[in-house]
Amino acid sequence: MRVLVTGASGFVGGYLIEELLRRGHMPVAMVRKGSDAARLKEVGVECRTGDLTDPESLVAVVKGADAVIHLAAYYSFTGKRELYEMINVEGTRHLMDAMLANGVKRLLYCSSTEVMGPTPDPPADESAPCHPIYEYGHSKLRAEEMVRDYAKKGIEPTIVRPSGIYGPRNLEDVSFWFITTFANSIVSRFIIGSGKKKLQFVHVEDVAQAFALALERPEVSNGQTYIVTDERAYNYKEIYDILARIFRKDPPRRHLPVALAKLIAAPVQAINAIRGKQNFIWRVQTMDTFKVDRWYSIEKVRRELGYSPRYKLEEGLRQTVRWYEQNGYIPS
Repeated sequence: MRVLVTGASGFVGGYLIEELLRRGHMPVAMVRKGSDAARLKEVGVECRTGDLTDPESLVAVVKGADAVIHLAAYYSFTGKRELYEMINVEGTRHLMDAMLANGVKRLLYCSSTEVMGPTPDPPADESAPCHPIYEYGHSKLRAEEMVRDYAKKGIEPTIVRPSGIYGPRNLEDVSFWFITTFANSIVSRFIIGSGKKKLQFVHVEDVAQAFALALERPEVSNGQTYIVTDERAYNYKEIYDILARIFRKDPPRRHLPVALAKLIAAPVQAINAIRGKQNFIWRVQTMDTFKVDRWYSIEKVRRELGYSPRYKLEEGLRQTVRWYEQNGYIPS
């Protein structure tokens, strides 16, 4: 199948391209002008230049595709609302209009569990109400609604909601900041909050697997939504213990109240802002995440797509840490 992948030069896109090639598909990469496409060209993937904010560019990009996997997005938890709307919402609309102009119907849309927000009654499944916290999640939820509306115009959508994605080559993202902050700072000595609240990460290769499985099951292209994450959630204490084993540190045992953690984070956040540096962990608002669960069910994606996570968290984190060490992001 000839599959157009938007965001192909990004973290998830690179792994998805590799997964599609392994399965015998013919991926076509949509990249923005100036993007680093060297890795894509090394594996012989056709690259087409397009931009979600330039509707005319998308018509030629989509031409000849059997399906589109839409990964490209403005991904930030501290960005500008107008950019979320321009890229994540209106950009998705432009892409679907280009698909319809080319007679391309099949769309796999990459959303996020951020559309759901915290999960007060975990584990949350696809029927749980959505209460996003960050503007990123709000924009992805608006895009989801629009994708479903376009089914009336002929688009055949499947929506995939990964949780927090981690793995080698992941940079400047929540899991990257979480791991490197634990490795490099005093944070590794404390458990923020009770340590009992749970969250779920998912390895990037498992996300790629899920998209490929959905692609190969056309019967789910009727607006179905699938949460994609690890097979279980871990509480913060368990995650700290795993990271302590990986880094050969003593696991943290002292608890830092969230209110105090906010006071500590505030000046660091201010300094990072002055330096133009972003770190999601060192933000006052982030401290509230240690008070809530983000815990999900994968029963639907298991049952309907045959999805089974390949990575347990400790194995995946060890692999990821090795890559960070080998590439100088944390000391070896």
